[in-house]
Amino acid sequence: MKALLIILSLFLTVSLHAQSPATPTAQDDVTRDGLWDARLQGGNYLVRCNAIIALSKHEYISDGVARVVEVNLTLNSAQIVRFYYLEPYKPESGSSTVGAGTQAMDRAKGLYEQAAGRVSPDLANPKVVKNYPASTHAHTVEFVIREEARLNSLYGSLERCFRTGQGRVWKENP
Repeated sequence: MKALLIILSLFLTVSLHAQSPATPTAQDDVTRDGLWDARLQGGNYLVRCNAIIALSKHEYISDGVARVVEVNLTLNSAQIVRFYYLEPYKPESGSSTVGAGTQAMDRAKGLYEQAAGRVSPDLANPKVVKNYPASTHAHTVEFVIREEARLNSLYGSLERCFRTGQGRVWKENP
């Protein structure tokens, strides 16, 4: 009987905890200064929440070899900010021509390695690599994020800042 009461009290505690409102995580803290402050492994970025005029998140395939998820921040200035995550693109299998498929995969692998090398020679700790003036846009700031879940967290923090005007500090944990 005691065991049943203990189990019931544990279920009640877990269920009450699950219904409590979500609190900001350690990597997304609210501030009162009206600034969105990103502390990233590749640098820091600071912007006034009311300077943000547009926020987008989208996904695309780059050169047929890399899947890119990108968050763009448009400001009431000439500056554009990009945060992105990339991974090798894995096309759908099932082709009837195995030889052609293997050849295409080998070519795609080579292209991916070239594209990844342009982004970061060390994919374990990705960094943005720019070859001036060909590979960059004027007034563009770029950050690469190591994991898609972290990019999603960053987007959520930016969206809350954009919608509420309330400052936040977002930290990319190592």
